[in-house]
Amino acid sequence: MKKLLGIVVLGLLLSHNSFAKTINIDDKILLNVPENFNYIKIETNEVADYYAEFFSSLGEDAAFYYVGTDDSIEFANAMVNDQEKVLEPIMKKMEKKNFSTEKSMINFVSKEIKKLMKKRKYQGVIWVLISEENLEDTDYDLFETVESLKNMNQADMNKEALEYKKELKEELSVDGVEGLNLKVSKFKIEKNKINSPAFDLKIAANMFNINWDMEVYGYLKNNKPIIVGSECIGKCKGVTGVKNMIVYSDTTSTNTSSESSSSIVDNLNKLNDLYKSGVLTKEEFEKAKKKLLN
Repeated sequence: MKKLLGIVVLGLLLSHNSFAKTINIDDKILLNVPENFNYIKIETNEVADYYAEFFSSLGEDAAFYYVGTDDSIEFANAMVNDQEKVLEPIMKKMEKKNFSTEKSMINFVSKEIKKLMKKRKYQGVIWVLISEENLEDTDYDLFETVESLKNMNQADMNKEALEYKKELKEELSVDGVEGLNLKVSKFKIEKNKINSPAFDLKIAANMFNINWDMEVYGYLKNNKPIIVGSECIGKCKGVTGVKNMIVYSDTTSTNTSSESSSSIVDNLNKLNDLYKSGVLTKEEFEKAKKKLLN
């Protein structure tokens, strides 16, 4: 049993070190993401129309980023900026088809979109919006709401969240879009680790037999909004649970390599303890230590 425990702990140590990293975005936020994730800054005017309904009250001085695999970022960016070109091959195929029923058309579109995403290696993306303007200046009513939440306990915030969820459902009503089943699956207000009121939103939809899921987590830092979200069409990997990816720090610009070094030291100490206690042999200890250092 002792040996089995050592193997499990060793596996957790090595897998955590191999498949996760911390990225520093604009010296404003740190995110723990999979090792193969990168990020790019998108010119705000390119996505302004796409996200205008969500973030119009946060001011014009904002930076927007996509986070994910290179292929996923490229696909998500293309769907925002050049959707017609991306979907053109599917549209041409549809023109040549003679669908007997609406269901057959939906099934065809569903399969083609899934094939397209597989070809483009899309696995979902995380996005980050960082505003440089104080919320008090851009949306005073919303700022006052946030200020009032600071003095509430969790029970009172839960009650407020129920009211906001009702309003949100009405605002997101898309009855005019046939076949789109959209719902607010979660809306919670809580205080995060820097004691700032934060909203945790999840939206789920289904169209053409394809699931579409969106997470949005927002809060204020120094009275400036930070919004972290994710979009997943179909099956995705590594983009869910965005609020748990956020690393809170008093000095967010902390050098990420220093944090990584500290993590390696901690893991080496754990390995050393396993070796001294007899859980790991010397050979296993040296092999694990070499993998950590590399």
